[in-house]
Amino acid sequence: MKGPTPSRRTTKRVSRYRHLPWLGLLAILGACSPAGSPADEEGRRSFTLISVNDIYRIEGLDEGREGGLARLRSLRREIEQEHPDLLLLHAGDLLFPSMLSRLYRGEQMIDAMNLLDGSDGVFDSRLFVTFGNHEFDDGDLEDAKGLQSRIEQSDFDWLATNIVFVADESGQPLVAAENLKPSVLVESGGVRIGIFSLTTDMAQPEYVAEFESPTEVARRTVAKLRSQGAEVVLALTHLQLSQDEALLRELGDEGPDLILGGHEHNRLTREIEGRWVLKADADGRTAIVATVTPARAGSSLPPHVDFEFRTLSDDDPPPDPLVEERVASWLARHDREYCREELDRPAGCLQEVIGRTRTDLTAEELEIRRFETNLGNWIVDRALLDFSELGAQLAFTNSGGLRSNSDISAGTDITRLHVEEIFAYPTRLVLLRIDGSTLQRVVSHAITDWTGNGHFLQIAGFAYRHDPSASTATDLTLLTPDAARPIAADEELLVVTNDFLVNPRIGDQDGFDFLTPDMIVDTGDEPVDLRDLVIEGLRASLPHGIAPEVVGRICNSQRSGPCLALP
Repeated sequence: MKGPTPSRRTTKRVSRYRHLPWLGLLAILGACSPAGSPADEEGRRSFTLISVNDIYRIEGLDEGREGGLARLRSLRREIEQEHPDLLLLHAGDLLFPSMLSRLYRGEQMIDAMNLLDGSDGVFDSRLFVTFGNHEFDDGDLEDAKGLQSRIEQSDFDWLATNIVFVADESGQPLVAAENLKPSVLVESGGVRIGIFSLTTDMAQPEYVAEFESPTEVARRTVAKLRSQGAEVVLALTHLQLSQDEALLRELGDEGPDLILGGHEHNRLTREIEGRWVLKADADGRTAIVATVTPARAGSSLPPHVDFEFRTLSDDDPPPDPLVEERVASWLARHDREYCREELDRPAGCLQEVIGRTRTDLTAEELEIRRFETNLGNWIVDRALLDFSELGAQLAFTNSGGLRSNSDISAGTDITRLHVEEIFAYPTRLVLLRIDGSTLQRVVSHAITDWTGNGHFLQIAGFAYRHDPSASTATDLTLLTPDAARPIAADEELLVVTNDFLVNPRIGDQDGFDFLTPDMIVDTGDEPVDLRDLVIEGLRASLPHGIAPEVVGRICNSQRSGPCLALP
């Protein structure tokens, strides 16, 4: 990972002047100070925005104590007191996945977001949203109608600058609506602002013909928006951080002035030659609040950007009553309907106690997507144990498939709800035959772009050393019942994993496209789902419960602790 390890602290930065001598810096900042300053008398204009990304749960996290749309509405209302033409941006991943989306296919999210302006049934001309890869979780051709329906239900604009939707027999796109646009030109704070979007091609739905090259689309669209009078151009992106950085580095003045991004789930900031990439924490744990001031006329400098990460938790700010009431109604409806329609069980089944934990279980995404965790260990151990009679030696699963994003405190009764929230997707297990060199490719890919991505693996049966500063995964070690030993590049291994990582028909494989279906061992058994194994394991642990530990399977050079990898 480039740059410092992300933290949970509120951060504030000022761009474009950081490299100047400090006396000159003070003079310049004085000229750009808040209202009432000489800068205002000189007519300097600025606008303020809120940006969020990757919000899956309308209610937030930790039983509604963190994030959530009701707090986002309150934050917006608070800032609008001073900036009534505030812009609100969402950088994608909102329709899927969540427990509620399994039933309602994102309808609950659109319904709640329609209230973010404080009005029901009124179009919100200051809210702009783009597509994340999870907007395409329903990817069959016939699912285009469902996506279009969600867009039409939205009282706000969607941006799809680099997405080319498949056309029907009459030549019309299968997904089209009045509020689905390639770009927009708006005014805020007296500044003319162009906004466009870029979406990753990770998902490949049948109703999308092409995700055009982000760089070329950005170059073309920025030029168009500037020719139309845009003084500042914003890119709302759902790309990997490395792609955002490359785009700014390659395009320079021909690119956007500021990227508000998503896809990674933890707050990230990067400055590339005076231009920023900003991403907030997922699920509304934080929101970016930024004030942007265009450079003076004739200047070649990018805009001045002053930003902070506002934490949304408890009563800071207090949840908005209107949105909170709507969220509560969706949760109550879901509680009545989910057990019957999804699980064929009586109402109330989600509160059924199926286990207990005697220690804190780590499932928060900034941890489980970057480090070995005790919950990850325990879950993957279920897979390895179940396949041990077939000769399985090790197991791994992508952390992006473990989606609760909340730790579970010691002493908690684990309910079916906990497990359902962890497993947002089916996690059918397969047995693979690979060699040691392929396993090396697996762990090397797992640590690539180490910023909290879902392709990071939780593992069992083996260990390795991870040095984030060097982006290396070394010392692969097989953990046998007798003793640990190095894994040779040419030795054959039997590995348990989930079929998403192996089968390109399911999805993008989280980039593990070198794992192929011909590696699957035909066991002759019916497929087993990891979720079912977890439920069985939790029940079997009663009455005492579970107390897994971090044992040193992934030896991270940035953290002290046990290490089972052999040098």
